[in-house]
Amino acid sequence: MLPAPAIQPAEPGLDEHGLRAAFGRFATGVAFVTTEVDGTPLGLIVSSFAAVSLRPPLVSFCPSRDSITWQRMRHAGRFAVHVLAAQQAGFARRAALPGADRFAEPDVLQTALAVIECDIEAEHAAGDHWIVVGRVRRLRVGTADHPLVYFAGGFGAFQPH
Repeated sequence: MLPAPAIQPAEPGLDEHGLRAAFGRFATGVAFVTTEVDGTPLGLIVSSFAAVSLRPPLVSFCPSRDSITWQRMRHAGRFAVHVLAAQQAGFARRAALPGADRFAEPDVLQTALAVIECDIEAEHAAGDHWIVVGRVRRLRVGTADHPLVYFAGGFGAFQPH
């Protein structure tokens, strides 16, 4: 892997607070990305998960370049995305904290709305984050239909019209 380019400063007039506020106005789902390295389970809470392509089947998520957990996870060469349900908001809050025991609640892995298992296809440096692209190898779709949603810095639930 080539060394990542240096992180560039924002354009003049764009401050981090304003960017966070604007980016936070886009509601996203919440996922728990997991893998195992040397017998140790590792995981990250992400709100940057996205479908990329059906042919070939590709997905992406964006961990921070400062994430020590992701630095360890990437060595596995694979990951699983657990799409979280609305009732898993408490878990997501707890698991998002640095140093959290993200595997203290194993039922989360079994009750996810979907589990998408992937091999790492590519990783691109993008500012202060990585864009990780995974090739889907296997999936499981649950029967629940109430996703966990992240909006304006908080967790909530989707309410259909």
